[in-house]
Amino acid sequence: MKQLFITFIGMLFLQIASMAQDFDNSGAYMDHIGKQQENISKKFLAYVSASAHGKNARKVENLRSKLLDEVQEARMNIGSMPPFKGDKAYRDTSVGFMKLYYNVLNEDYSKIINMEEIAEQSYDAMEAYLMAKEMVDKKLQEGNTMMRLAQQDFALKNHIILTAEKSELGEMMKQVHEMNAYYHQVYLVFFRPYKQENYMLEAMQKNNLTGLEQNKSALLKYAQSGLEKLNAIKPFGGDNTVVVAARNMLNFYVMEVNDKMNAVSDYYLTKERFEAIKKEYEKTNDHSQADIDVYNKSVNDINIAGDALNATNKMLNKQRNDLLDEWNNAVNSFFKEHTPHYN
Repeated sequence: MKQLFITFIGMLFLQIASMAQDFDNSGAYMDHIGKQQENISKKFLAYVSASAHGKNARKVENLRSKLLDEVQEARMNIGSMPPFKGDKAYRDTSVGFMKLYYNVLNEDYSKIINMEEIAEQSYDAMEAYLMAKEMVDKKLQEGNTMMRLAQQDFALKNHIILTAEKSELGEMMKQVHEMNAYYHQVYLVFFRPYKQENYMLEAMQKNNLTGLEQNKSALLKYAQSGLEKLNAIKPFGGDNTVVVAARNMLNFYVMEVNDKMNAVSDYYLTKERFEAIKKEYEKTNDHSQADIDVYNKSVNDINIAGDALNATNKMLNKQRNDLLDEWNNAVNSFFKEHTPHYN
């Protein structure tokens, strides 16, 4: 029901004139570092693309493992370069960025995987999980900002003219970041009433009428406020499918509480009355006709209420399952459509 991606904004890869690996030449020096960074970003985008486009889990994990090795190799390659005419700032900033990148993929990613295992237990856990992913993204964006500043400073000191054009790779990385941010926004709106309905259904299964009523009220509140939030979310690149699927799900919750849960409440109230009447009736074998009539009526009432409950549950279960399928399909299609393909 959720997608796991760690993203970052692609750097502005620099177009410089000199291509020879001559570290006495400022252009070649800068080009060597830029090629290391660009290679890592390409591999990362291939990893993200494989994750989004349904590649098997073993292949995706193998890509991450190889990416970690290549980040470490790039870090060593850059670190082994000499300072440029005594200036080591650009080199060391690049090494620091590769170290940051490695730690994010290795340590932060592992923490997020662990958080994913419990994220669906509560809204707060899910919110913390998505926030952790966004914090990782922010960390890498800040690293990219430091890299851009280091590039600009090195270029200025060494009279290198940088092109301001964004690379295609950088644009693809930006799209991944924006796609995830959009999805997280919609998903939290969807998840809160989704989880609240689970609490309501659990109370119903436990014959907890008080819990049922409390969770009904909370579900209605979260579904209605969620619908208001969805109205303010614009389509992503013209695509409104996940918002529509979320809205359909939340409208179902409103209908469930307002129109259908009365049958559930009526059943449990009728059941309480029936059990009280039955208990009194079974205390003795000496019954008046009035006692028999009251008991028979209570049996008839519980049967009618039970039939109504079964019919309601059957209808709700079908609609709920259909709408959850619609939501999951919309999410899968959304990521396949908007995650860039990169091999």
